[in-house]
Amino acid sequence: MFGRQVILTCSSTSNTLPAHHGLTLIYTWQRDNTDISVTSPGSPYAFTVSSRGSHSYRCRTRESQGLESEWSQAYNMEPQYGPYAVTLQPSTLSYTKREGQESVPPILCSSTCRPTCTYKWFKDGTSHSDGATLILPVADRSQTGSYKCQASNTHGVDDSSGVLVDVTYHASISMLTANSVSGSVTVNESDSVTFRCELDNVGNPRSVIRLLNGTEELTMRDNSTAALYTMDSADCRQRGNYSCIASNNVGEPVTKRVELLVKCSPRLGDSLSKQLKFAAGLGSDVTVSMSVLAYPLPTFTWSRSNRTNQNLTGFSSPVSDISVIARVHLTNLKQQDFGEYSLTVDNGVGGSVTYTVSIEPAGPPQTPTQFRDLDNATTSSVWLSWLPGFNGGRTQTFMIEYRQFATRTWTFHKSYADSDKMMVVEVTGLISGDIYIFRLLAENDYGDSNRYVFVEATTAGGRCHSSHPEPVEMDNRGYSSLDQVTAPAQDSNVKEESEKHLYTQMKIYENTKANAAADAGAYEDVIETLPVTYESIRASRYQNTGAHSQDPDK
Repeated sequence: MFGRQVILTCSSTSNTLPAHHGLTLIYTWQRDNTDISVTSPGSPYAFTVSSRGSHSYRCRTRESQGLESEWSQAYNMEPQYGPYAVTLQPSTLSYTKREGQESVPPILCSSTCRPTCTYKWFKDGTSHSDGATLILPVADRSQTGSYKCQASNTHGVDDSSGVLVDVTYHASISMLTANSVSGSVTVNESDSVTFRCELDNVGNPRSVIRLLNGTEELTMRDNSTAALYTMDSADCRQRGNYSCIASNNVGEPVTKRVELLVKCSPRLGDSLSKQLKFAAGLGSDVTVSMSVLAYPLPTFTWSRSNRTNQNLTGFSSPVSDISVIARVHLTNLKQQDFGEYSLTVDNGVGGSVTYTVSIEPAGPPQTPTQFRDLDNATTSSVWLSWLPGFNGGRTQTFMIEYRQFATRTWTFHKSYADSDKMMVVEVTGLISGDIYIFRLLAENDYGDSNRYVFVEATTAGGRCHSSHPEPVEMDNRGYSSLDQVTAPAQDSNVKEESEKHLYTQMKIYENTKANAAADAGAYEDVIETLPVTYESIRASRYQNTGAHSQDPDK
């Protein structure tokens, strides 16, 4: 037995006479025909079996006078031992396979042992299969674990190295609900809605769970079996398909969906101009279109307070589940067809809603309103804002000009396209600490708004001015609610100061007509005598209209 002590004995009889010769017998040992050094010349040979291999031993004896015997018969020794050097073929110790698509190759277990070993495979410490070969079918998540081969015989057992098998698979979603309802749920606008997605397995590797509204991510959970999202107040526009997606890069992500329907009363579509005005020419045709959001989709009724010969039978076409466009078509417009029309919308939620629209003759745009300084100037710029007026049926632009308070020359700054909402712009390139007068004009293909609106603004900075102000002329295109405005003197040697005329600055932002009376002007119910006669002319875009010569012949 390997590792145990063995004693071999060799015996011999001397034939030398007389029998009582008293000669000593000395024994010699060989292993595999090679002499063995022994510490004692006696017959017994004691040693520990240190080799698992087979060996042949023999001995012979020699008398002290030199006579020697023949070699003894050989003794063949085959040690028995338990398994050692348990090996695997192939020697790979880790496998990652996709469920249902791949498999682990057969793994053969072998060992050195005498007598022959038997083999058994264990998975995570539990008996899995008998035999030297581990055979796993097409990868299944149940195969994930650590496998070891155990070799055994009557003298012992030994285990192989562990083989790790990792079977990857995607998650499985058990449910997606909105307010605990799956499939489709209907709520009222402003109701709260809670979405919940649960997994019955998180997959391997563990999945990321995402709740989406279309492509917008509402929430994300990692290393979790559930995701939760609460919408505090449902809005009509939030109607749609909501989805839960679980993904771990194993195949395609898994998805479940729930439909949310939100009841909401009618309201105008976001893209619709809030002015609700349409332009057309005499004798032409016009189609009035109104985009309305509502769920359920509403009915429409077109009407007008004064009867006309126009057919007010409208028609509508859905754009989406919550959006519909209502239209009425008028032909061969006459003068009496211009004016206001009503559209009543009703979908049974919150009562009917009536909108007033107007059809106006096509022409130049209306004068912008609410032209103002936003009081956030820098040393080289100011911010201005205004509200566009009706565009007259054509795309309009806005032109801004400015001049320093004490000068007479207008400088063109920039033209801006209409955004159909409050306009906010920055005027740059100005001088620090100066006062500026700005004027604004709207234009389209038919012409311009025929009136400027004005505002005063001052850049940031500490520029000093003279304490003797000089009057400054304003443009001839009229402006109302005017207070006297003076500007810093530009020349201490100016002549005939008494002949300088006082002009005024607009403090609110709507102008009077350009052809104001020459001798008197009415501003907010106050009649005053004007200090100078304005010419009733239209100024060109870049022309200074104001300066009057001191020479009466010019």
